[in-house]
Amino acid sequence: MARLDDIFRAWRRHLWGWRFWFGLLGGLAIALGIQWSSYGLSSDLLTRLPQAQIHPLPEVLQGTPDPTTATEDYFGAVTPSPLGHLIWSEFPVKVYVAPLDPTVSPAAQQRQQQWQRATLAAIAQWQAYIPLLTVETIETADIIIQRQAPLIQRETDPETGEIRYSLGRNAETRYEFYIDDRNILRHRMTILLNDHQGAIATQNTACHELGHALGIWGHSPNAVDALFPRQMGTQARISAADINTLRKIYQQPTRLGWPMPPFANKKLADPHSLKEGQ
Repeated sequence: MARLDDIFRAWRRHLWGWRFWFGLLGGLAIALGIQWSSYGLSSDLLTRLPQAQIHPLPEVLQGTPDPTTATEDYFGAVTPSPLGHLIWSEFPVKVYVAPLDPTVSPAAQQRQQQWQRATLAAIAQWQAYIPLLTVETIETADIIIQRQAPLIQRETDPETGEIRYSLGRNAETRYEFYIDDRNILRHRMTILLNDHQGAIATQNTACHELGHALGIWGHSPNAVDALFPRQMGTQARISAADINTLRKIYQQPTRLGWPMPPFANKKLADPHSLKEGQ
């Protein structure tokens, strides 16, 4: 089997900062000598990837939606990845939370403990809808939550050429694709979560970013939803619209979670890349 780095690497980011704005940067590089179109993958590349199929719906999402809220969702605001929606197909989804650092000052230890409690509380919020399991080894995790501020992003206005730097961001979620030892095409999520917020704000941010990591790659226009892109000052709750959106996502076909077809005598070439933003 070809090495992962010789096949492809991908990353996209959701950004959420104290100024309550959202930016999306992304890129995908596949080392198969394939040319990209603006909005899709070439037909040659598609033959080298799994067919998009629908996975069984997670058990908790199989229940009948409340008829009074069944039509509430923001699925239209969700963007699939180049390989389909970011759906988990093996449960429980394993989540790694950065451990406490015993070498820091007492004040920093208190801040880290608050961050950890808030992060675990956010995991518990989503655990009611998607089976999640916290793990102590980063190598086995599907979702990695690091106690770290996102890096400053340099952006260029395509019309004016003006360079801007995004500052004050509290969180970032990104994904990467890989092929596991069973030849299954998979993805891994990494959340960078700053520990310089209050307890409620940290839990809200973690809950929001976990929504992205579980597959909701977009934002709600409704302030009562966990995936609304701005903090509202009160503790966020996972709404019926959040769950209805998640259910619709998990009913969509995806190339993720399926076996790779054989690369019969396919010669790998230098990587090509695609960058897109919104």
